[in-house]
Amino acid sequence: MTGPHLTRRRVLAGMATAAGAVLAGSALAACGSSSSSGAPDPAGSAVPAGTTAKWPKLTAREVVLAGFGGETYQIRHQETFDPFATVSGARVIDAPWDYGKFINMIPSPTPEWDLIDFDGYSVAGLILAGKATGKLADWVRRCDLVPTEYRDYCAGGYAWSNVLGYSAKLGATPSSWADFFDTAKFPGKRAFPKSLYMGTVEVALLADGVTKDKVYPLDFDRAFAKLNTLRGDLVFYDTYAQGQQYMAQGSTAMILTSSSRMQQLKDDGQPVDYTFQDGILYPWSSFTMPRNPPHADAANALLDLMSTPEQQAAIAKKLHLGPTVSAALALLSPAELAMIPSAPANVAKQLTIDVASCAAQDEEYVRRFTAWVGT
Repeated sequence: MTGPHLTRRRVLAGMATAAGAVLAGSALAACGSSSSSGAPDPAGSAVPAGTTAKWPKLTAREVVLAGFGGETYQIRHQETFDPFATVSGARVIDAPWDYGKFINMIPSPTPEWDLIDFDGYSVAGLILAGKATGKLADWVRRCDLVPTEYRDYCAGGYAWSNVLGYSAKLGATPSSWADFFDTAKFPGKRAFPKSLYMGTVEVALLADGVTKDKVYPLDFDRAFAKLNTLRGDLVFYDTYAQGQQYMAQGSTAMILTSSSRMQQLKDDGQPVDYTFQDGILYPWSSFTMPRNPPHADAANALLDLMSTPEQQAAIAKKLHLGPTVSAALALLSPAELAMIPSAPANVAKQLTIDVASCAAQDEEYVRRFTAWVGT
């Protein structure tokens, strides 16, 4: 394996383990018939009425999904995977996330996994490189907030943002990435990702005065020169949970992290806040298949369920992640929308990443960031 995938593998391998214990087989045991005919069992009430209407008769009894484990996947089991097992007869089995392993599975006639929790620009990059992932079955719902050229490869995903989080104990309220870099006005250490590199270069460019419309293509030399000015005030974290811990215990005054992680801290009563202003918005991610998933019928059925407006809204409410189905936005209250990165009011404040540009520059991004962290 050569090129960008090997580089990413070195950076990202083991993220699932670091992010939290993987839930091995935590889905409910399969029950009920594998037939898709008839109304859903009452026990599967989280499955919207009519969801199974276009499903074929399912023969598979499991779906193997590579994800990030931890609390996020506990919630996914409760909200989605367990009800799916009830109505489909196929339980969802967790596997530890590994980018490089999945890349090798894409063309394999006998892959281990059916699905992976994947970022959008990786899907785009693979298509651009002629190494496209598996296509969805024709009967799977498409997500209309995913660009048309990628919809046949992506379903059930979510939008997320990297934002500026801060301690509510600061004397003033930071409102820009320039404030993040201003340790005179806002004293204290900054929590910064060590391997979850996405958005770090964009943040540095915005802090250095680059306007949003000029961020792409990324100027790595300028970005890392700016990052060097703050290096002595950075505390690197290996996982999102570790970054949350730094903020909760007051070790750091500000953090670059996902909006959902900051909202979790707020929900837990921690004295922190965050802003979507100049956040780095990743407008769509994907649950993606290899070309020959071992349990293709059940995997496609799960993707179909995950792409219903009702399921997309449920995940948005529980995990504060943005839907990739526009109809789901109408199912959220104004208070819920305020916490969602892809809500129209929040989109207007942020830098939406250029998927094609990120896909083209991903190899250099990983290589340069890895070298910078290691110096």
